[in-house]
Amino acid sequence: MKKLLICVLFAATACGATIEPGHRGLLFNPRSGGLQHEVLPPGRVYTGFFGRLEDFDVTYSTRKEEITTTSAEGLRLDLRISLIFRPVIAELYELDTEIGPSYYEEVVGPEFRSAARGVFMRHSYLDLQKQNEAVENEIETDLRRRISGKHIEVSSVTLESLSYAPEISRAVQEKLVGEQDTARQKVILDNEALRRKLELEHEAERERMKAEADLREAERQVGVAKAQAELGRIKAESEAIIRVTKAKADAEAKRAEAGALTPLVVMMRAYEALAELGKSGATIYLGDFSHVPAFLFPKNSAFMPAFDPKGAPQKK
Repeated sequence: MKKLLICVLFAATACGATIEPGHRGLLFNPRSGGLQHEVLPPGRVYTGFFGRLEDFDVTYSTRKEEITTTSAEGLRLDLRISLIFRPVIAELYELDTEIGPSYYEEVVGPEFRSAARGVFMRHSYLDLQKQNEAVENEIETDLRRRISGKHIEVSSVTLESLSYAPEISRAVQEKLVGEQDTARQKVILDNEALRRKLELEHEAERERMKAEADLREAERQVGVAKAQAELGRIKAESEAIIRVTKAKADAEAKRAEAGALTPLVVMMRAYEALAELGKSGATIYLGDFSHVPAFLFPKNSAFMPAFDPKGAPQKK
């Protein structure tokens, strides 16, 4: 009995298989119609005495390819390119029946290398370094087109290295050195142009400030001249007003004086003047002495014989 149980357990163990995590399986059983369509998940699977398990790694895999090709100019290029891919899980039955477990060697690898060569042959070697990502995307797009319907999912294509022929490397190096020299010269010229521009701007600013200062000085001079002219005008007007006022005052005084001099006052002043002259011993002849007032000739014995009692001179 024990021997039978051991045999049964051994047979059961020998007739099973394990699917690891990250893998999927297809059961092949000749008694049940051959390869089964159902995709089996990770775990222990009973295969029977005559069955077997087709195991597929469904994680992303990376394959690197060393490819030698030419550029658009026909120059040799040595490439190292990586492809990340995996099978489509829902299409494992079709993948196994149409291509088989060696699907990379049978389909993906050849199409990948052909797509890479075709893309690089369409590009100039001078543009490859500048268009690295664009070239990768172009290879990836072309590869997807080529393996469409082959039950393979492409994740990405990566260009890991690109080696030129020695003569190309020298040419590229010389070109890079020339570009660097040109860039340095451009920077120097740009800096010089910027410096000159700043100098011109500063010079223009100084000229503007000087012009504004000259304008302010001219305006000040004009203001001073206007002020002086205004002061002269005011002074002239003041002097004219003073002269007019003085003339009016003199005229008023003369009119007042003229109004105060009556004929009697004039005569009295004349007499006073004559009296003053008489005191000085001067001799005054007035013509007809009969009309001369007697008070002008005081009584004096020296003069009496020569005048009558009325004051007229006597005849001898």
